[in-house]
Amino acid sequence: MTRISPSLAASTDRWEVQLRKGVLEFIILLSLDEKEQYGFELISGVARRAALDVPEGTLYPLLLRLAKEQLVASRPGAGEGGAPRKYYSLTDSGRALLGAMRARWTTLGQSVEAMLLQGDEA
Repeated sequence: MTRISPSLAASTDRWEVQLRKGVLEFIILLSLDEKEQYGFELISGVARRAALDVPEGTLYPLLLRLAKEQLVASRPGAGEGGAPRKYYSLTDSGRALLGAMRARWTTLGQSVEAMLLQGDEA
């Protein structure tokens, strides 16, 4: 097993945090493209499917910003036991942005993958 130095581990941890922050909006939009969801449902789904823990203090400000930008819409609804929930869905503008993000993600992913494969061949 390869051991890495504490400073290298700290650097990769910081990089991973920034990477995850950078894709969070994309992941939330992808999730809402599948179906309307309430906050905890989004958090749970992202944690399960993307192995990304999203604190409520991160998700709700992001959803508020997306709503202000008219990329998501919200509506009140009843939850289990009668507790109120706010359900979020993509707007047409949100779907358009998601389409553009998908194209850029695909291009970026292919470029990085090509570099990784070139590194393996060297």
